[in-house]
Amino acid sequence: MKEFNVAIPTPFSKGEQLNVGGFRPIITHLKENGVESVVISGTTGEQHSMSIEERMQIIDYFNEQDFTEIELIFGVATTRLKDAQRLVKKLEGSVFDGLLLGFPPYIKPTQAQAVHYVEELLSLTSKDVILYNNPPRTGFDLSTESFRELLRRHPKVVGMKDGGDKRRHSDIDFPEDFVMYAAGDMEADQQIKDGCNGLSSMVGNIYPKEMKDMLQDLCQNKGSRYEEYKRLIDEAADRPLIEVIKGHYNSLGIEAGVCRSPL
Repeated sequence: MKEFNVAIPTPFSKGEQLNVGGFRPIITHLKENGVESVVISGTTGEQHSMSIEERMQIIDYFNEQDFTEIELIFGVATTRLKDAQRLVKKLEGSVFDGLLLGFPPYIKPTQAQAVHYVEELLSLTSKDVILYNNPPRTGFDLSTESFRELLRRHPKVVGMKDGGDKRRHSDIDFPEDFVMYAAGDMEADQQIKDGCNGLSSMVGNIYPKEMKDMLQDLCQNKGSRYEEYKRLIDEAADRPLIEVIKGHYNSLGIEAGVCRSPL
Protein backbone atom coordinates (compact mmCIF):
# COMPACT_ATOMS: atom_id res chain seq x y z
CA MET A 1 0.00 0.00 0.00
CA LYS A 2 1.17 3.53 -0.75
CA GLU A 3 2.15 5.71 2.20
CA PHE A 4 -0.16 8.58 1.21
CA ASN A 5 -3.83 8.26 0.39
CA VAL A 6 -6.78 10.61 0.27
CA ALA A 7 -10.11 9.59 1.76
CA ILE A 8 -12.66 10.93 -0.71
CA PRO A 9 -16.32 11.86 -0.23
CA THR A 10 -19.24 9.91 -1.62
CA PRO A 11 -21.19 12.01 -4.14
CA PHE A 12 -24.89 12.44 -3.35
CA SER A 13 -27.57 14.35 -5.22
CA LYS A 14 -29.53 17.21 -3.66
CA GLY A 15 -32.07 14.62 -2.55
CA GLU A 16 -29.28 12.68 -0.77
CA GLN A 17 -29.40 9.90 -3.37
CA LEU A 18 -26.21 8.09 -4.29
CA ASN A 19 -24.57 9.52 -7.42
CA VAL A 20 -21.89 7.01 -8.42
CA GLY A 21 -21.04 8.92 -11.59
CA GLY A 22 -19.67 11.69 -9.39
CA PHE A 23 -16.68 9.59 -8.37
CA ARG A 24 -14.88 9.89 -11.71
CA PRO A 25 -14.32 13.68 -11.74
CA ILE A 26 -13.17 13.61 -8.11
CA ILE A 27 -10.60 10.89 -8.78
CA THR A 28 -9.51 12.48 -12.07
CA HIS A 29 -8.91 15.78 -10.28
CA LEU A 30 -6.85 14.13 -7.55
CA LYS A 31 -4.79 12.12 -10.07
CA GLU A 32 -4.02 15.32 -11.95
CA ASN A 33 -2.72 16.75 -8.67
CA GLY A 34 -0.35 13.91 -7.86
CA VAL A 35 -2.52 11.62 -5.72
CA GLU A 36 -1.78 7.93 -6.29
CA SER A 37 -4.15 6.30 -3.79
CA VAL A 38 -7.73 6.96 -2.65
CA VAL A 39 -10.04 5.51 -0.02
CA ILE A 40 -13.65 5.05 -1.11
CA SER A 41 -16.50 4.54 1.36
CA GLY A 42 -14.51 5.43 4.44
CA THR A 43 -15.47 7.80 7.24
CA THR A 44 -15.08 10.76 4.87
CA GLY A 45 -17.26 8.81 2.44
CA GLU A 46 -20.10 8.78 5.00
CA GLN A 47 -20.13 4.99 4.86
CA HIS A 48 -22.31 4.59 7.93
CA SER A 49 -25.04 6.66 6.28
CA MET A 50 -25.18 4.13 3.43
CA SER A 51 -26.95 0.81 3.18
CA ILE A 52 -25.02 -2.32 2.28
CA GLU A 53 -26.81 -2.29 -1.08
CA GLU A 54 -25.57 1.25 -1.78
CA ARG A 55 -22.00 0.27 -0.93
CA MET A 56 -22.26 -2.75 -3.21
CA GLN A 57 -23.56 -0.44 -5.94
CA ILE A 58 -20.37 1.60 -5.56
CA ILE A 59 -18.27 -1.54 -5.98
CA ASP A 60 -20.23 -2.41 -9.15
CA TYR A 61 -19.61 1.08 -10.52
CA PHE A 62 -15.84 0.85 -10.05
CA ASN A 63 -15.78 -2.58 -11.63
CA GLU A 64 -17.29 -1.04 -14.76
CA GLN A 65 -14.73 1.80 -14.93
CA ASP A 66 -11.11 2.02 -15.97
CA PHE A 67 -9.30 3.82 -13.17
CA THR A 68 -5.68 3.23 -14.08
CA GLU A 69 -2.53 4.31 -12.25
CA ILE A 70 -4.30 4.89 -8.95
CA GLU A 71 -4.60 2.62 -5.94
CA LEU A 72 -8.20 1.96 -4.90
CA ILE A 73 -9.00 1.10 -1.28
CA PHE A 74 -12.53 0.33 -0.08
CA GLY A 75 -13.67 0.97 3.48
CA VAL A 76 -15.46 -1.89 5.21
CA ALA A 77 -16.99 -1.29 8.64
CA THR A 78 -20.36 -2.57 9.79
CA THR A 79 -22.11 -3.35 13.04
CA ARG A 80 -23.12 -6.82 11.83
CA LEU A 81 -20.48 -9.33 10.81
CA LYS A 82 -22.79 -10.74 8.14
CA ASP A 83 -23.02 -7.34 6.43
CA ALA A 84 -19.25 -6.98 6.42
CA GLN A 85 -18.92 -10.50 5.01
CA ARG A 86 -21.19 -9.55 2.10
CA LEU A 87 -19.00 -6.57 1.28
CA VAL A 88 -15.72 -8.47 1.55
CA LYS A 89 -17.01 -11.27 -0.67
CA LYS A 90 -18.14 -8.68 -3.22
CA LEU A 91 -14.74 -6.97 -3.09
CA GLU A 92 -12.75 -10.18 -3.58
CA GLY A 93 -13.36 -10.26 -7.33
CA SER A 94 -13.34 -6.49 -7.75
CA VAL A 95 -10.87 -3.93 -9.10
CA PHE A 96 -10.09 -2.68 -5.59
CA ASP A 97 -6.48 -3.13 -4.52
CA GLY A 98 -7.10 -3.29 -0.79
CA LEU A 99 -9.51 -2.97 2.09
CA LEU A 100 -9.62 -0.49 4.95
CA LEU A 101 -11.14 -2.67 7.64
CA GLY A 102 -12.75 -0.76 10.48
CA PHE A 103 -14.13 -2.13 13.72
CA PRO A 104 -17.87 -2.24 14.46
CA PRO A 105 -19.07 1.16 15.68
CA TYR A 106 -21.03 1.92 18.82
CA ILE A 107 -21.47 -1.62 20.20
CA LYS A 108 -18.02 -1.69 21.86
CA PRO A 109 -17.01 -5.34 21.29
CA THR A 110 -14.54 -7.09 23.56
CA GLN A 111 -11.00 -7.60 22.28
CA ALA A 112 -11.79 -11.26 21.56
CA GLN A 113 -14.95 -10.33 19.66
CA ALA A 114 -13.12 -7.72 17.60
CA VAL A 115 -10.31 -10.13 16.73
CA HIS A 116 -12.90 -12.74 15.72
CA TYR A 117 -14.64 -10.13 13.52
CA VAL A 118 -11.37 -9.31 11.74
CA GLU A 119 -10.27 -12.91 11.31
CA GLU A 120 -13.61 -13.96 9.86
CA LEU A 121 -13.29 -11.22 7.24
CA LEU A 122 -9.62 -11.91 6.53
CA SER A 123 -10.55 -15.51 5.76
CA LEU A 124 -12.68 -14.24 2.86
CA THR A 125 -10.12 -12.11 1.04
CA SER A 126 -6.76 -12.39 -0.65
CA LYS A 127 -6.37 -8.62 -0.85
CA ASP A 128 -4.10 -6.41 1.25
CA VAL A 129 -5.81 -5.12 4.37
CA ILE A 130 -5.30 -1.95 6.39
CA LEU A 131 -6.83 -2.13 9.86
CA TYR A 132 -8.65 1.02 10.98
CA ASN A 133 -8.69 1.61 14.71
CA ASN A 134 -10.77 4.72 15.41
CA PRO A 135 -11.69 4.83 19.12
CA PRO A 136 -12.98 8.45 19.16
CA ARG A 137 -15.73 7.47 16.70
CA THR A 138 -16.38 3.79 17.39
CA GLY A 139 -15.88 3.58 21.15
CA PHE A 140 -13.56 0.59 20.64
CA ASP A 141 -9.76 0.63 20.94
CA LEU A 142 -7.72 -2.31 19.65
CA SER A 143 -5.17 -3.35 22.25
CA THR A 144 -1.49 -3.78 21.44
CA GLU A 145 -1.80 -7.47 22.33
CA SER A 146 -4.68 -7.98 19.87
CA PHE A 147 -2.84 -6.01 17.20
CA ARG A 148 0.31 -8.06 17.70
CA GLU A 149 -1.67 -11.32 17.43
CA LEU A 150 -3.40 -10.26 14.20
CA LEU A 151 -0.05 -9.31 12.66
CA ARG A 152 1.47 -12.63 13.68
CA ARG A 153 -1.33 -14.68 12.15
CA HIS A 154 -2.15 -12.66 9.05
CA PRO A 155 0.58 -11.38 6.70
CA LYS A 156 -2.08 -9.78 4.48
CA VAL A 157 -2.46 -7.09 7.18
CA VAL A 158 -0.07 -4.56 5.65
CA GLY A 159 -1.07 -1.38 7.43
CA MET A 160 -2.87 0.26 10.33
CA LYS A 161 -4.70 3.57 10.39
CA ASP A 162 -4.85 4.37 14.07
CA GLY A 163 -6.79 7.19 15.67
CA GLY A 164 -5.60 6.07 19.10
CA ASP A 165 -2.25 6.26 20.83
CA LYS A 166 0.38 5.04 18.39
CA ARG A 167 3.17 5.12 20.98
CA ARG A 168 1.89 1.96 22.67
CA HIS A 169 2.85 -0.02 19.53
CA SER A 170 6.51 1.09 19.62
CA ASP A 171 7.79 -2.34 20.72
CA ILE A 172 6.14 -4.23 17.84
CA ASP A 173 8.54 -5.57 15.22
CA PHE A 174 6.59 -4.59 12.12
CA PRO A 175 7.00 -6.41 8.80
CA GLU A 176 9.02 -4.67 6.11
CA ASP A 177 6.93 -2.16 4.14
CA PHE A 178 4.25 -2.04 6.88
CA VAL A 179 2.54 1.38 6.89
CA MET A 180 1.29 3.02 10.08
CA TYR A 181 -1.03 5.72 8.81
CA ALA A 182 -1.66 8.96 10.64
CA ALA A 183 -5.43 9.10 10.99
CA GLY A 184 -6.14 12.43 9.36
CA ASP A 185 -4.15 15.61 8.97
CA MET A 186 -4.67 17.23 12.37
CA GLU A 187 -1.53 17.06 14.54
CA ALA A 188 0.27 15.25 11.73
CA ASP A 189 3.64 16.26 13.11
CA GLN A 190 2.96 14.59 16.45
CA GLN A 191 1.51 11.49 14.77
CA ILE A 192 4.70 11.07 12.74
CA LYS A 193 6.78 11.50 15.91
CA ASP A 194 4.62 8.83 17.56
CA GLY A 195 5.57 6.28 14.91
CA CYS A 196 3.50 6.87 11.77
CA ASN A 197 5.18 6.64 8.38
CA GLY A 198 2.08 7.27 6.27
CA LEU A 199 -0.93 9.57 6.10
CA SER A 200 -4.56 8.92 5.28
CA SER A 201 -5.62 12.46 4.47
CA MET A 202 -8.95 14.28 4.41
CA VAL A 203 -7.53 17.75 3.77
CA GLY A 204 -5.78 16.23 0.74
CA ASN A 205 -9.09 16.63 -1.06
CA ILE A 206 -8.54 20.39 -0.86
CA TYR A 207 -4.75 20.60 -0.81
CA PRO A 208 -3.53 17.33 -2.38
CA LYS A 209 -0.02 18.42 -3.32
CA GLU A 210 0.55 20.22 -0.05
CA MET A 211 -0.54 17.31 2.17
CA LYS A 212 1.59 14.87 0.19
CA ASP A 213 4.58 17.21 0.51
CA MET A 214 3.88 17.60 4.23
CA LEU A 215 4.11 13.86 4.79
CA GLN A 216 7.42 13.65 2.94
CA ASP A 217 8.75 16.66 4.81
CA LEU A 218 7.81 15.23 8.22
CA CYS A 219 9.04 11.71 7.48
CA GLN A 220 12.43 13.10 6.43
CA ASN A 221 12.67 14.83 9.82
CA LYS A 222 12.58 18.25 8.26
CA GLY A 223 9.30 19.77 9.40
CA SER A 224 10.62 23.09 8.19
CA ARG A 225 7.31 24.10 6.58
CA TYR A 226 4.93 22.46 9.01
CA GLU A 227 3.45 25.73 10.25
CA GLU A 228 2.47 26.56 6.65
CA TYR A 229 0.78 23.18 6.26
CA LYS A 230 -0.90 23.49 9.67
CA ARG A 231 -2.42 26.82 8.67
CA LEU A 232 -4.04 25.17 5.64
CA ILE A 233 -5.30 22.29 7.79
CA ASP A 234 -6.74 24.62 10.44
CA GLU A 235 -8.51 26.71 7.82
CA ALA A 236 -10.05 23.62 6.23
CA ALA A 237 -11.15 22.18 9.57
CA ASP A 238 -12.83 25.37 10.76
CA ARG A 239 -16.21 23.74 9.99
CA PRO A 240 -17.25 20.06 9.71
CA LEU A 241 -14.61 18.82 7.30
CA ILE A 242 -16.83 16.67 5.10
CA GLU A 243 -19.01 19.73 4.42
CA VAL A 244 -15.92 21.77 3.57
CA ILE A 245 -14.59 19.07 1.24
CA LYS A 246 -17.85 18.78 -0.68
CA GLY A 247 -18.16 22.54 -0.87
CA HIS A 248 -14.65 22.73 -2.30
CA TYR A 249 -15.38 20.19 -5.04
CA ASN A 250 -18.69 21.84 -5.87
CA SER A 251 -16.93 25.21 -6.21
CA LEU A 252 -14.60 23.62 -8.77
CA GLY A 253 -17.57 22.40 -10.80
CA ILE A 254 -17.05 18.83 -9.58
CA GLU A 255 -20.44 17.64 -8.37
CA ALA A 256 -19.82 16.11 -4.96
CA GLY A 257 -23.32 17.15 -3.96
CA VAL A 258 -24.58 17.40 -0.40
CA CYS A 259 -23.87 15.61 2.83
CA ARG A 260 -26.56 13.40 4.24
CA SER A 261 -28.48 14.86 7.17
CA PRO A 262 -27.79 15.84 9.87
CA LEU A 263 -24.55 17.13 8.29
